[in-house]
Amino acid sequence: MIHQLENEEVVLAVDTKACEIASFHRKDKDIEYMWDGDPTYWSNRNPILFPHVSSPRNKILNFKGEDHRVNNHGVCRHAEFRFLEKGTDYLLFELEDNEETYAQYPYHFRMEVRYTLKDSQVSVEYKIFNEREERLVFGFGLHPAFNCPLDKEKSFSDYRVEFECEDVEGSVLPLSYELFEQYPTYVIHDPKSRRFTLTDGENSVILETEEGFHIFALWTPKAPFVCLEPWVNTLDDEPEIRVFENAKGNIVLNRGEEYRIGYRFAIV
Repeated sequence: MIHQLENEEVVLAVDTKACEIASFHRKDKDIEYMWDGDPTYWSNRNPILFPHVSSPRNKILNFKGEDHRVNNHGVCRHAEFRFLEKGTDYLLFELEDNEETYAQYPYHFRMEVRYTLKDSQVSVEYKIFNEREERLVFGFGLHPAFNCPLDKEKSFSDYRVEFECEDVEGSVLPLSYELFEQYPTYVIHDPKSRRFTLTDGENSVILETEEGFHIFALWTPKAPFVCLEPWVNTLDDEPEIRVFENAKGNIVLNRGEEYRIGYRFAIV
C-alpha cells in the first residue's frame, strides 16, 4: 500500500512493500527523481540491505551453526512492512521478524523506518532493536536508485557525481555505461565525503550520509538510472564467507540495545 506525504515543495510516496520510495518529485518541475522498478532492468527501487549487503556466490550462509539459503541483500527487499503512523511531516513503518525472514535469517529483530520531509529534502532514519536475542548480529546498507537522466532530453553520460572530498580524481566522477562495463559496481572504501551530488548542471540529487557508513558504491545495469549506495559493510569483501557471524564490520547488539543510522537527500 502506498502512503503519501507532501509539503509546499515536494511530494513523497512510500510503499509498504519493501518500505521503498515509490515516487519523489518537486511540485514546480515535471521530473520524477526515483527509479520506478521497471523489471526490464531491475524490479527494486531503493531497497534496505539487511542483514547483509550482497551474498555468497552459492547463496548459502551459516547462522548459529546452521546453513540457510539467502536472497541477495537480505530479507527487507521482499518484505511487507507495517505502516504505523503519519504526522504532518513524517511517515513511520515497521518490520518484525516472521516465518519468511526467519527462514533466511534465524534471528528475532524489529526495525523502524521513518521518512521525514523538510523543504525539498527527505531524511530517512533506521532503527534496529534487539528485544529477544542474546546477541543480534547483522550488516546494513542502502541502495537508492535515481533516474538518470533526470531530464528526458539528456542522456546518461550527461551526468556526473560530485564528491565533497577528493575520493575520486578531481572530486568528480563522470558517468558512462563504459565505466560500469569496467567496474560493474564502482566501490569506494572509507570515503572522506559525506555529501554526493548527482547532477547534469541543472537538475540534481544531493545525498548526505551520517557517520557509520564505511563504503560508498555506484551501480547501474546499463539502465536509465544509477544507484548511489552507502553501506556499513559488505560480504563482497569476503566472497568465500560461510559463517555469517564472522563477517567483517558486522554490527552486534546485546539484548535490550538498539542501533540507529540514517541518510538524507534533497532534489534540486
